[in-house]
Amino acid sequence: MVLGGLAGEIKGDGVNDDASGIQALLDSGDGEINLPRPKKCYLIGETLRIHSNQTLRLDRSAILRLKPNAAKVMLSNASHETGDENITVEGGIWDMDNLNQPLTEYQQTRKGKPFYEESYYAGILMRFNNVKNLRLASLTLKDPVTFGMQLGRLRQFKIEDIVFDYNLKRSNMDGVHLNGDCRWGFIRNLMGATNDDLLALNADDSGWAEMTRGPIEDISAEGIFAENGYTAVRLLSAGSPIRRIKLTGIFGSYRVNVVSFTNHNVHPGAPSTFEDVTIDGVFASKSGDGKQAPIWIASPAMIGSLTIRDYHRTETASPVSDILIDPLCQIENLNISGFSSINTTPGGYFAIENRGTIGVLNIANMFVKSEGGVPGGMLLGGDGTVQKANFR
Repeated sequence: MVLGGLAGEIKGDGVNDDASGIQALLDSGDGEINLPRPKKCYLIGETLRIHSNQTLRLDRSAILRLKPNAAKVMLSNASHETGDENITVEGGIWDMDNLNQPLTEYQQTRKGKPFYEESYYAGILMRFNNVKNLRLASLTLKDPVTFGMQLGRLRQFKIEDIVFDYNLKRSNMDGVHLNGDCRWGFIRNLMGATNDDLLALNADDSGWAEMTRGPIEDISAEGIFAENGYTAVRLLSAGSPIRRIKLTGIFGSYRVNVVSFTNHNVHPGAPSTFEDVTIDGVFASKSGDGKQAPIWIASPAMIGSLTIRDYHRTETASPVSDILIDPLCQIENLNISGFSSINTTPGGYFAIENRGTIGVLNIANMFVKSEGGVPGGMLLGGDGTVQKANFR
């Protein structure tokens, strides 16, 4: 195979390491690098680094596989400290081959390094840090050791048409893991079951995972699909706010949550704040006997305005409440409309189980029904406080 005049350096035979040849193309200064479908796969033994004002484009079925025991990030931007801009990566099956990579320290001990370090092995497949105008599209991410992609300090970014082809053989297998200091992002069409959060918006994090920290603002995510997934979307704030988030179109079944508002105690005592979050269009249920609510608001979350509309659940697996608000949580305005929940299990549950404080609760067009031997549908329960309620 001859690419860019680099005869013999990029073979695509799955035996020879093609990393240096592909990196030479990326270092050439060309604005667009096109890799054709290889004879077998491009074997990668080192991290590929893409530069500013550059596009890496592959055939959708072209396979890039991490060399056994390489223990490397497969793809990253070139300049984490000074930053990059105008980067596009499109196409390819990016296979980290997790069963032939070492486990991370965290997976082995549940501890790991107490602070982030770029060179530390964390089992990440792709990592982009400090990029303006990043586009990642039409990628298949296969079998990472931990996260499919870790992203932080982004401005004006698009993540779209991503397939997660995960064997679920490792813990902490996130899909798109967005760390703090990100804004103006559009995320669309994420498909496939992961073994942790399919989409994580973590303004704060802990230890080795906290690549960046700061507000996450002005993000739209639409089209999330998984059957027997873990959690569709996690929002995590522990010191840094999450603001103006719209989640549209979540489909399938999930073992843990559909959407969670958490702090995960990553910075003990830090405020957990969320402002202007909209969840619009949920067509999902539980899978297995998971005990957590589809929408979980974990203590001590402080939420300015939360809107949930067009939510539809027919539950056959686990009788847990649709929306659970923990003690010490406060929601200034909770707006729910176009909501239906049909319980076909033998156990009963509430549509809203409030153990915290709701300032104003607005409910419109809400339908709750039980068909599993439990009399009636239960709309509102819990020992929390609702200061004002409007029903129509």
